[in-house]
Amino acid sequence: MLSLLIACMELLFLINLLIFAEKNKLNIIAELLIFILILYQLLEFIICRTGTGNSWIIYIAFSTIAFLPPLSLLFVLNIKGVHHKLLKLIFIPPIFFTIFYLFYLNDFHLIECNTFYSVYKYPLGDFFGLFYYIPVLISIILLIIEVIKNKKVKLVVVLFGFLIMSFPVALGFILKLFGDGRLVAAIVSVMCKSAFLFAFSIFYYALYNKTNKKNE
Repeated sequence: MLSLLIACMELLFLINLLIFAEKNKLNIIAELLIFILILYQLLEFIICRTGTGNSWIIYIAFSTIAFLPPLSLLFVLNIKGVHHKLLKLIFIPPIFFTIFYLFYLNDFHLIECNTFYSVYKYPLGDFFGLFYYIPVLISIILLIIEVIKNKKVKLVVVLFGFLIMSFPVALGFILKLFGDGRLVAAIVSVMCKSAFLFAFSIFYYALYNKTNKKNE
């Protein structure tokens, strides 16, 4: 039920942006990010409620959420006013995993599902995690630099959203160093729950974001 509740609240963010936010590139990226989070939460809700063994649904959930990190990085780069054709290369990892995982559909399994998170078995978990979290880490570093240079409230809010979303990841790897790998096993699901505040932060930024030379 938590997944459905979060999806509904994020849907309200998206509807408000579509109605009230200015139509520009940065805001469109924010809307795509929130849409991805909504879709993942809905898919997780369906997986847990039906107890389905259908690997297709789990595959679609992972393929969807794989695009969150590069889109998040693109969002931050647009805040900084960085525009380059080569930025499209940051989408190579999620495209690779989406295609690669098509050949290993039978290796996707739901291990556990409860009110707060789900645990899945899927191929190349560590490799997927590496390419998943590096863009998020880069985004945080760039945001810290931007906040130091330009102390705007909406920048601080976005940085806060990124940090909250990433906290379970940092905690998971710390616990794993001490021999407890339970959080790491459920990290994709847990991170997407904590990403509710990330969704709010980019909603807040986009709602007040107006077109100027920096994000045209």
